[in-house]
Amino acid sequence: MSFREKFNWIIVVATALTLAALGYWYVGQIGEGSPAESAGPVIIAYIAWFILMTIGAIVIAARDPKDAEAPSDERDRIINMKAALPTMHLYGFALTGLILLIFVFDLSKWDALYAIVAIQLAATLLEAGAKIRFYQMAV
Repeated sequence: MSFREKFNWIIVVATALTLAALGYWYVGQIGEGSPAESAGPVIIAYIAWFILMTIGAIVIAARDPKDAEAPSDERDRIINMKAALPTMHLYGFALTGLILLIFVFDLSKWDALYAIVAIQLAATLLEAGAKIRFYQMAV
C-alpha cells in the first residue's frame, strides 16, 4: 500500500471520528432543548481533526520515508481528478439544499454552520474513500 493510500485511510478514520463526535455533541444539545449557539465545538473539532491527521501522517511517513517523499505521478493525478467529481456533486447538491432550508424553514445561522461543517466532513469522507477505492482498483 502506498503512502497516499495509507494517508487516505487516516483521513477516513480521522474524519469519521470528528464527524461522529461533533454530531453526537450537536444531537445531544438539540435533545436537551438548548440550541447550539457557539462555534467553539466546531473550532475544537477542526483542531482535533488536524492533529489526528498530522500525527497519522508523521507515523506512516516515519515507517517508510522513501515512499512518503516520492513525487506524485500521473496515476495519482488521475485518481485525484476522478475522486473529486463525486465530491463536487455532493457539495453542490448539499449546499443547494442547505440554502433552500435556510430560506424555506428559517434555519438559524448556528444550525447552518453545523450543517456546512457536516457537509464538508462528509465530502472529505467521500473523496478519501473514492481515492482508496481507485488505488485498490489500480486505476
